[in-house]
Amino acid sequence: MWRTIVDHLSESPQRLKVAEAIVRHGFHVESPGVIKCGEIRIPLKSLGTALGIDRRTVRATTEDICENEELCEFFSLLRPAGPSLEKVKDVFGYGVVTIFVESPGSPGILSEVTSMIAGYGIPIRQVLAEDVAIYQDPCLKVITEEPLPGKVIETLADIRGVRKVIIDK
Repeated sequence: MWRTIVDHLSESPQRLKVAEAIVRHGFHVESPGVIKCGEIRIPLKSLGTALGIDRRTVRATTEDICENEELCEFFSLLRPAGPSLEKVKDVFGYGVVTIFVESPGSPGILSEVTSMIAGYGIPIRQVLAEDVAIYQDPCLKVITEEPLPGKVIETLADIRGVRKVIIDK
Protein backbone atom coordinates (compact mmCIF):
# COMPACT_ATOMS: atom_id res chain seq x y z
CA MET A 1 0.00 0.00 0.00
CA TRP A 2 2.84 2.38 0.77
CA ARG A 3 4.04 2.09 -2.84
CA THR A 4 0.54 3.13 -4.02
CA ILE A 5 0.61 6.14 -1.69
CA VAL A 6 4.08 7.18 -2.89
CA ASP A 7 3.11 6.77 -6.54
CA HIS A 8 -0.08 8.79 -6.08
CA LEU A 9 1.61 11.66 -4.23
CA SER A 10 5.04 11.52 -5.89
CA GLU A 11 4.67 14.91 -7.56
CA SER A 12 4.32 16.64 -4.19
CA PRO A 13 6.89 15.79 -1.51
CA GLN A 14 4.95 17.92 0.99
CA ARG A 15 1.72 15.98 0.45
CA LEU A 16 3.66 12.74 0.78
CA LYS A 17 5.05 14.04 4.08
CA VAL A 18 1.49 14.69 5.27
CA ALA A 19 0.35 11.23 4.25
CA GLU A 20 3.33 9.67 6.02
CA ALA A 21 2.53 11.57 9.23
CA ILE A 22 -1.10 10.42 9.06
CA VAL A 23 0.02 6.80 8.75
CA ARG A 24 2.75 7.01 11.41
CA HIS A 25 0.36 8.43 13.98
CA GLY A 26 -2.54 6.17 13.10
CA PHE A 27 -4.76 9.12 12.18
CA HIS A 28 -7.55 8.58 9.71
CA VAL A 29 -9.03 10.76 7.00
CA GLU A 30 -12.78 10.94 7.51
CA SER A 31 -13.48 13.26 4.58
CA PRO A 32 -11.75 16.09 2.70
CA GLY A 33 -10.28 18.38 5.35
CA VAL A 34 -11.14 16.08 8.27
CA ILE A 35 -8.34 14.17 9.99
CA LYS A 36 -9.01 12.34 13.24
CA CYS A 37 -7.18 10.39 15.90
CA GLY A 38 -9.86 8.02 17.10
CA GLU A 39 -12.78 10.40 17.62
CA ILE A 40 -10.60 13.48 18.18
CA ARG A 41 -10.41 15.89 15.26
CA ILE A 42 -6.88 17.01 14.40
CA PRO A 43 -6.76 20.66 13.28
CA LEU A 44 -5.17 20.94 9.85
CA LYS A 45 -3.18 23.95 11.01
CA SER A 46 -1.74 21.98 13.96
CA LEU A 47 -0.63 19.11 11.75
CA GLY A 48 0.78 21.51 9.18
CA THR A 49 2.71 23.46 11.82
CA ALA A 50 4.17 20.24 13.25
CA LEU A 51 5.34 19.24 9.77
CA GLY A 52 6.46 22.71 8.67
CA ILE A 53 3.78 22.69 5.97
CA ASP A 54 0.94 25.10 5.23
CA ARG A 55 -2.53 23.95 6.36
CA ARG A 56 -3.78 24.29 2.77
CA THR A 57 -1.33 21.59 1.72
CA VAL A 58 -2.64 19.37 4.50
CA ARG A 59 -6.20 19.94 3.27
CA ALA A 60 -5.19 19.32 -0.35
CA THR A 61 -3.61 16.02 0.74
CA THR A 62 -6.89 14.89 2.31
CA GLU A 63 -8.71 15.89 -0.88
CA ASP A 64 -6.25 13.87 -3.01
CA ILE A 65 -6.74 10.89 -0.73
CA CYS A 66 -10.54 11.11 -0.85
CA GLU A 67 -10.56 11.33 -4.65
CA ASN A 68 -8.80 7.97 -4.97
CA GLU A 69 -11.04 5.03 -4.00
CA GLU A 70 -8.20 2.74 -2.84
CA LEU A 71 -6.44 5.45 -0.82
CA CYS A 72 -9.70 6.70 0.61
CA GLU A 73 -10.57 3.23 1.90
CA PHE A 74 -7.11 2.73 3.40
CA PHE A 75 -6.87 6.15 5.07
CA SER A 76 -10.44 6.02 6.38
CA LEU A 77 -9.79 2.71 8.16
CA LEU A 78 -6.51 3.62 9.89
CA ARG A 79 -6.56 3.79 13.69
CA PRO A 80 -3.84 4.37 16.30
CA ALA A 81 -2.21 1.23 17.70
CA GLY A 82 -2.21 2.58 21.26
CA PRO A 83 0.13 4.34 23.63
CA SER A 84 3.85 3.62 23.66
CA LEU A 85 5.23 2.87 27.12
CA GLU A 86 8.80 3.61 26.02
CA LYS A 87 9.01 7.19 27.31
CA VAL A 88 7.38 6.36 30.67
CA LYS A 89 9.69 3.42 31.37
CA ASP A 90 11.41 5.22 34.26
CA VAL A 91 8.07 5.98 35.92
CA PHE A 92 7.23 2.27 36.06
CA GLY A 93 10.76 0.86 36.28
CA TYR A 94 10.44 -0.86 32.90
CA GLY A 95 13.27 -1.76 30.57
CA VAL A 96 13.50 -1.17 26.83
CA VAL A 97 15.47 -3.20 24.32
CA THR A 98 15.72 -1.97 20.73
CA ILE A 99 16.59 -4.45 18.00
CA PHE A 100 17.73 -3.62 14.48
CA VAL A 101 17.74 -6.39 11.90
CA GLU A 102 19.67 -7.02 8.71
CA SER A 103 16.56 -7.71 6.66
CA PRO A 104 13.29 -6.40 8.14
CA GLY A 105 11.31 -8.92 6.10
CA SER A 106 12.97 -11.90 7.77
CA PRO A 107 10.40 -14.08 9.53
CA GLY A 108 10.77 -15.36 13.09
CA ILE A 109 12.88 -12.63 14.68
CA LEU A 110 10.06 -11.34 16.90
CA SER A 111 9.32 -14.86 18.07
CA GLU A 112 12.96 -15.56 18.93
CA VAL A 113 13.41 -12.24 20.74
CA THR A 114 10.34 -12.68 22.91
CA SER A 115 11.20 -16.33 23.65
CA MET A 116 14.71 -15.39 24.77
CA ILE A 117 13.46 -12.62 27.03
CA ALA A 118 10.85 -14.97 28.49
CA GLY A 119 13.69 -17.44 29.10
CA TYR A 120 15.17 -14.94 31.54
CA GLY A 121 11.84 -14.89 33.40
CA ILE A 122 11.15 -11.25 32.59
CA PRO A 123 7.59 -10.36 31.58
CA ILE A 124 7.06 -8.32 28.41
CA ARG A 125 4.69 -5.36 28.72
CA GLN A 126 4.67 -4.19 25.10
CA VAL A 127 6.21 -4.83 21.69
CA LEU A 128 6.45 -2.10 19.05
CA ALA A 129 7.52 -2.97 15.52
CA GLU A 130 8.10 -0.21 13.01
CA ASP A 131 6.82 -0.83 9.49
CA VAL A 132 9.59 -1.40 6.96
CA ALA A 133 7.68 0.56 4.31
CA ILE A 134 7.45 3.73 6.41
CA TYR A 135 10.60 3.88 8.54
CA GLN A 136 14.04 4.26 6.97
CA ASP A 137 15.77 2.12 9.63
CA PRO A 138 12.92 0.18 11.23
CA CYS A 139 13.42 -1.42 14.61
CA LEU A 140 11.68 -3.66 17.09
CA LYS A 141 11.25 -2.26 20.60
CA VAL A 142 10.40 -4.54 23.48
CA ILE A 143 9.32 -2.96 26.75
CA THR A 144 9.86 -5.30 29.69
CA GLU A 145 8.51 -5.20 33.22
CA GLU A 146 12.04 -4.69 34.52
CA PRO A 147 15.31 -3.67 32.89
CA LEU A 148 17.11 -6.53 31.16
CA PRO A 149 20.53 -7.61 32.38
CA GLY A 150 23.46 -6.69 30.09
CA LYS A 151 24.17 -10.35 29.27
CA VAL A 152 20.92 -10.39 27.28
CA ILE A 153 22.58 -8.22 24.60
CA GLU A 154 24.87 -11.07 23.59
CA THR A 155 22.03 -13.58 23.60
CA LEU A 156 19.78 -11.37 21.47
CA ALA A 157 22.64 -10.32 19.19
CA ASP A 158 23.23 -14.02 18.39
CA ILE A 159 19.79 -14.35 16.80
CA ARG A 160 20.18 -14.89 13.06
CA GLY A 161 19.34 -11.67 11.23
CA VAL A 162 19.85 -9.32 14.19
CA ARG A 163 22.23 -6.48 13.32
CA LYS A 164 22.32 -4.44 16.54
CA VAL A 165 20.83 -4.60 20.05
CA ILE A 166 20.50 -1.62 22.38
CA ILE A 167 19.36 -2.04 25.98
CA ASP A 168 18.11 1.16 27.59
CA LYS A 169 18.23 0.77 31.37
